[in-house]
Amino acid sequence: MKKILLIDDSDTYTWCLQKYLQHRGYPVKTACTLKEARAAIQEEMPLVVCCNLDLPDGSGMDFLNEVRAADKELPFILASCHDKDDYEQEAMRRGATLCMDKMKGLLLQDKLVEYAYRQLSGEPDSTFHKLLFVHAEDTSAGALQAAMLQKGLDLILVSSIGEAKCRIFEDEEIDLILCDLELPDGTAMELFHTLRRVAGMFQMKNPPVRLLPFFILTENNDLATEYEYRHEGVNDYITAPVNIPELIRRVLFFVE
Repeated sequence: MKKILLIDDSDTYTWCLQKYLQHRGYPVKTACTLKEARAAIQEEMPLVVCCNLDLPDGSGMDFLNEVRAADKELPFILASCHDKDDYEQEAMRRGATLCMDKMKGLLLQDKLVEYAYRQLSGEPDSTFHKLLFVHAEDTSAGALQAAMLQKGLDLILVSSIGEAKCRIFEDEEIDLILCDLELPDGTAMELFHTLRRVAGMFQMKNPPVRLLPFFILTENNDLATEYEYRHEGVNDYITAPVNIPELIRRVLFFVE
């Protein structure tokens, strides 16, 4: 399998990205300089390129020119600490796929997974949806994540209400929320009502958080509880054991 190429002179930064991507099943090649990056693409064209704007022996913008001379379609992300207004227009003119703030590491991870998935699917315009899964334990979360990605559903895993709030209000591309009923710092319904209340107060858009489909996953199969939660606005109530194909079918009904 082709590799995702990460180019940055910070070993710590590329190590964190590499570990995440490898955990998601994608092989990774790293380079600290343009010289190393050139050697990597001469050996094999990568699946996706993520390159810092400033490198010890040159500019990521120059490397973008070299890559575009060899391949017009390869996803190329420029990641930098610089204000995007200072370079984005020129980068897009030269053929960059995306420019991102490298300090927004979680969002960058998601984009790398998205573009890698599109490349491997063989359909660059294939549908890709990002879902947030707020889970109490990760025993089955990894298996669920892998199964759903095969259908173009990228499951982002967080393990607390606090993490979920930060991610939801930072990320405009989340299409749906899956949430275990009981969590270490509260319940799914507490998160549900908080999102609806905060979104309404600040009239949040892109997407409107208060309208994000919200699924609860639980071992409680009491019909009265399900009716109560649905009456309050929860979109679906999934009881254990989770039937993954059925869950995927229900998710697709809301996001497509």
